[in-house]
Amino acid sequence: MIRIALLAAALLANPPAHASEPPGLGAALNALSKEQKFSGAVVIRGPDGVRFARGYGLADPSTGRRFTIDTPVDGASLAKPVTAAAILLLHREGRIKLDVPVRRYVLEYPHSETTVRHLLSHSAGLPDYDAFEPITGKATGAMLRDLGARLTPPSFAPGSAFAYCNLCYDTLAVIVERVSGLTYQQFIDRHLFGPAGVRSSKLRPLRLTDWRGRAIGYRRDASGGIKLNDSWEGEAFYGGGNIAFTAADLARWGGAWADGRYAPVRTRATQPAVIAGRKSGLTWGNWYCVKGRRRCHYLGHHEGFHNFLYWDSDRRISIAMVSNNTLDSRIHQRLQRALVAFAEGRAVIARRELDQPLASEPVKPGRYKLPNGETLNLFAEVERSMTLEFGDLHYAAFRAGPVMRYVPGLDLYLAGTSDGHLLWLSLYEDLIGQAAR
Repeated sequence: MIRIALLAAALLANPPAHASEPPGLGAALNALSKEQKFSGAVVIRGPDGVRFARGYGLADPSTGRRFTIDTPVDGASLAKPVTAAAILLLHREGRIKLDVPVRRYVLEYPHSETTVRHLLSHSAGLPDYDAFEPITGKATGAMLRDLGARLTPPSFAPGSAFAYCNLCYDTLAVIVERVSGLTYQQFIDRHLFGPAGVRSSKLRPLRLTDWRGRAIGYRRDASGGIKLNDSWEGEAFYGGGNIAFTAADLARWGGAWADGRYAPVRTRATQPAVIAGRKSGLTWGNWYCVKGRRRCHYLGHHEGFHNFLYWDSDRRISIAMVSNNTLDSRIHQRLQRALVAFAEGRAVIARRELDQPLASEPVKPGRYKLPNGETLNLFAEVERSMTLEFGDLHYAAFRAGPVMRYVPGLDLYLAGTSDGHLLWLSLYEDLIGQAAR
């Protein structure tokens, strides 16, 4: 077990404040860092340039190396909007058709009826990585051939249901390579990252020892000691994950969406994906967007890493947060909301978010009615997750700590209340779902 000798050594000496720095944000993040609740970096960009850029805590708890805005982290699923944008760009150029079988581009794809659109919408019915153990060193093609050799069918008819799908996006990355004739890294550098001014985001190496200067994922145990909660070795697949990002790069990438540099694909990328005639919680570009599709965000979570990217095309702001200290899941949405409020100049609202009591009750299976009259059903846990039925689609509600459930595909955090109701936390609102009898 690694212990930190001096708390003072854990804090980055922050640079001078920017002229337009959101009031109160630095103090709030300093407080979270001193309380050992946050280690990472936050960068906010606006039409006038960088408004806030600071790192906090330790990038490497074993050496005392401090976090900066240029410290690379495991970006986890933040790779998915990158991959989706690449596909939509090739589609706009007429080089990819969305409604043709995946096999047109990837011969080893195991299911003849699956289309590119099914991959984009997480409706292909592919298994997750635990179906391929041991997975060390396996590239996407090897996993697809493995499924074909086993004659493993999709878990449902492609296009009929939602199931958050990492391998779908890994397969999309293979399509990008085979259609463009470039490596995935070359394509995103040339067509996506380059125009955004992103220079250092790269596919992370197979061996973690080759990944220089990165953040190490960790968590604290009950006694305050440090334990590793880090990236995994030997992951040869990419597209659904495995891009290394810095907070500075993420903010630049989000800024390109906010200021219109991706205008040729933004309209399609921000439209809700449709599965069997029903709108999904995700867009075709793999974003979570609010009504009007002018504000969008996405998350990347893996082991100790939790990362957040938000962009607003009306205000022309982007917000990037990266972290490596296994943030308490009860604070995820509160902190993300606070960052948005600070960036918009609503410091009182932001402070109120951070001062809210954290959820303390686990959610229970049942039927709940939301204030707008919509209902949802939570079914009992199966294979480490509950099932949420909402909007005529089903979503897995995974455990995120002892209290919270996280719902990929809707970006919802769910918890219980002391009187047996449901607490619904989205980026934009708290709702109480009344238990229906």
